[in-house]
Amino acid sequence: MSNKLKIFLVILTSITVATGIYSNRLNKKSEIVTSISAPTIESIKKTEITTLIFFPDFKVGKLSSQDIILSSNLINKEDILKDIISQLILKLEEKQILKKESLKYEVYLKNRTIYLDLDSKVLASAKNPQEELLLIYSFVNSLLTPGGADTVVLLINGAPTDKVNFININKSYKLNSNI
Repeated sequence: MSNKLKIFLVILTSITVATGIYSNRLNKKSEIVTSISAPTIESIKKTEITTLIFFPDFKVGKLSSQDIILSSNLINKEDILKDIISQLILKLEEKQILKKESLKYEVYLKNRTIYLDLDSKVLASAKNPQEELLLIYSFVNSLLTPGGADTVVLLINGAPTDKVNFININKSYKLNSNI
């Protein structure tokens, strides 16, 4: 055999051995499985939807606010609005602004206007015009804050009315964050 052929065979053998060793290392690396952590069903939480409700603070003459978590089984916009009103009434009872009694209310949405039909007992609990205004805007701001509507029209016991105690309520109300 010639020297050139021997050198060629040595180089070819060296390349083959080096390629085999490198390939073997790659194969061993691919055998190593890196574990990843997947969340368990217990750790997956439903996204909670929150909104603000507003309630009167008669001592300072302004509205206060609080985040609430909406019920998770709400189907349509009216259900969301009813949930907001329900939680607001509970807050007003907790603050002793309303008596704990069965209050009837309905909420309708039509053409970006919310029609809120309240029991007359709700606004009758106000002792002066400022309290009545704060009470009205606690409902108005709570309903308009989530979006989807521009105004609120108040109905009392199913009918439009001029006033319950002090304020003419025969108009539509817009969101008022300065009250």
